[in-house]
Amino acid sequence: MKSHLIDEILETVWVAHEDGRPEAATLEVKCRHDVGEFDLQACLQEMEVAGLLVLKEGRVDFTDEGRTRARNIIRRHRLAQRLLMDVLDVSEIESEEMACQFEHFLSEEVTDKVAAFLGYPRVDPNGRPIPSGAPGEETIELVKPLITRLTRLSVGERARVAFLTPSFHQRFDRLVAFGINPGVVLDLHQRTPAYVVRVGETELALDPEIADEIYVRPLT
Repeated sequence: MKSHLIDEILETVWVAHEDGRPEAATLEVKCRHDVGEFDLQACLQEMEVAGLLVLKEGRVDFTDEGRTRARNIIRRHRLAQRLLMDVLDVSEIESEEMACQFEHFLSEEVTDKVAAFLGYPRVDPNGRPIPSGAPGEETIELVKPLITRLTRLSVGERARVAFLTPSFHQRFDRLVAFGINPGVVLDLHQRTPAYVVRVGETELALDPEIADEIYVRPLT
């Protein structure tokens, strides 16, 4: 069996347990990227022989090894989808498809850094829990993301511009012309009706749509 197929089946079994329906007969592998055609019931038996699953009276349960591997792939998938939707504004459908690919190659180190970047989110975009990583991570409470949108700052906060995600290139050029470049420090003075920021001695008013495309690292 391909490693990707094993991962997809483990992921499916994990979700079935979350839903309280870990019956072998009702499992359905939804993410089939790069796995080809396969006989699910035969694969389940093969994975039992490999020591990843336990099949008994129609139920599918994990061995310790299978649960650990399933937990890690679920964590990679859900964090990848949060990153794609929260930071890059990728649609839910597209982010789900991309997360199905990212989950197979993200290293543990990169996954941990994505979690820290996002502020250790507890749930994915669909409200399903994201398994914690290193011991103690589950006890971290209310951590702010390292990078956030300008529109999520409070009035009076200072932040350093991290990157820009303009909807079109002309807007990028305009922001750069105003002095809003990655690395620049700005202060938020006003949120409504427009976002007003001070960059050096210059004060700029930004439409909410444009301000939402500016990502910053809070300094205060």
